[in-house]
Amino acid sequence: MTNCSIYQFNAELKGYKPRMWRRFQVSEDISLARLAYIVMTLFEMRANHLFDFEFKMELNKSKLIKELGRENIEIPRKFLLNIIKIGLPDSETNELDESIYDFNIFDVKMKHFITPMMPKTRFTYDFGDDWEINVKLEKIIIDETLSKKDLPRVLKGKGYGIIEDCGGIDRLKSIAEAYSEKSGEEYENYCEWLLDDDIDLASFDIVDMNNRLKNIPRIYEKIYEHGIYPTEQEIELIERDY
Repeated sequence: MTNCSIYQFNAELKGYKPRMWRRFQVSEDISLARLAYIVMTLFEMRANHLFDFEFKMELNKSKLIKELGRENIEIPRKFLLNIIKIGLPDSETNELDESIYDFNIFDVKMKHFITPMMPKTRFTYDFGDDWEINVKLEKIIIDETLSKKDLPRVLKGKGYGIIEDCGGIDRLKSIAEAYSEKSGEEYENYCEWLLDDDIDLASFDIVDMNNRLKNIPRIYEKIYEHGIYPTEQEIELIERDY
């Protein structure tokens, strides 16, 4: 049985309507990189791009004012938010670009940055399409009946996820509209490009997703942390060729 706390999250794709979201649980002792692989799996991201996390930490206003020596100063809220960015090192040099990132995502534990006092983070995947997932810690629980092998697991959700390399949120909306109408030149073009004439972006199969969570984060770890290209069988799993 599990001997650690369970973190329960709600994650939502920013900017898309109707909402695409997931409620899921993970073990407290995972790395922030492992949380990224889980989120990527949940939203159909296929490990073809870079990603990072961004945190906003509120500074102590009274302490800041005292240090400035101006008791009556009014400091705009935007100046009280300290942004922390955590991302990937260069794949060739293994060096972190410190002009962009404060921490290497492989080196930090999730629980050190996501806490009840700082429950929110933004996950960004593919800096061209700029898919943003708002991730929020809902609660931390202890469940003595749950084994670590049962985690991660998704409890609930809505919406399929992203379409890799489609161009971002606006194009995803266009794809959803075309497939809902199932006619017209745009629909035909998408069918030809995606090799599928029946995509339902409102669908969510919780049983299938929990099965994917047992394997895909491990594949993504091999790709990003060890530079190991997935096998043909693993590619078929990632691309839902089953």
